Amino acid sequence: MKKAIRVECFQNLVNYRKPSSFIIKETYPLPPYSTVLGMIHTACGFPKGEFHPMKISIQGKNAGTVSELYTRYSFSFKTKYEEGRHQLCIQEEEQSYGVFKGIAYVELICSNEMVFHIVPSECDFEKVYQSLQNPEVYLALGRYEDLLDIKKVEEVELREEEEAIANYDIYIPMNSSVDIGNRIATVYTLTKEYEITKEGIRRWKVNGGKVKAYYFPHGESVGNVLVDDNNDIVILV
Repeated sequence: MKKAIRVECFQNLVNYRKPSSFIIKETYPLPPYSTVLGMIHTACGFPKGEFHPMKISIQGKNAGTVSELYTRYSFSFKTKYEEGRHQLCIQEEEQSYGVFKGIAYVELICSNEMVFHIVPSECDFEKVYQSLQNPEVYLALGRYEDLLDIKKVEEVELREEEEAIANYDIYIPMNSSVDIGNRIATVYTLTKEYEITKEGIRRWKVNGGKVKAYYFPHGESVGNVLVDDNNDIVILV
């Protein structure tokens, strides 16, 4: 049997922004893998730019979405300030730069209850487990202000099952061995792991940097899957 760290958590009115959305900040239904990995690294206090590989499974359920207005600022240090055209002016030494100020919409998920399963390396297991139980900083997922309320952290055993029912909506990587039958599900391209180039630039890895995954609905059964002590399916990537 394989050990995993199970995390039950909650967020209200949260946005996990899709990179391709601009006019309206659309959201993924659940946080991408890279977002959850970043939160774990923050909880553990790992140095910035130091990546600790680990496998994770993400699932949850929510009460739908709402739209909210927010103030949007747009500027470039190549654009000189023009009175009547720009709403704000940034002064830097002898240069003045123009800033556009307006309103836009952001899509927010309501009452998002989530369950994460985390399988770190053996040497990191205890560190991750203890850090998620007693984080030194307020943890967030999504926007900086989207605080994460961790309800429970426990160690669980994973077992193999020929078939099990999803109790939550869950991400299922398309290249996994999990059998979803002929069911139709939305597919998202989710970020996961990045690397630092010699020039100090962060970029997504060629292998494992992005994951194509089904957003599979709760109440449906899947085959050839791992299940935890709470009878929740676990699909690691």
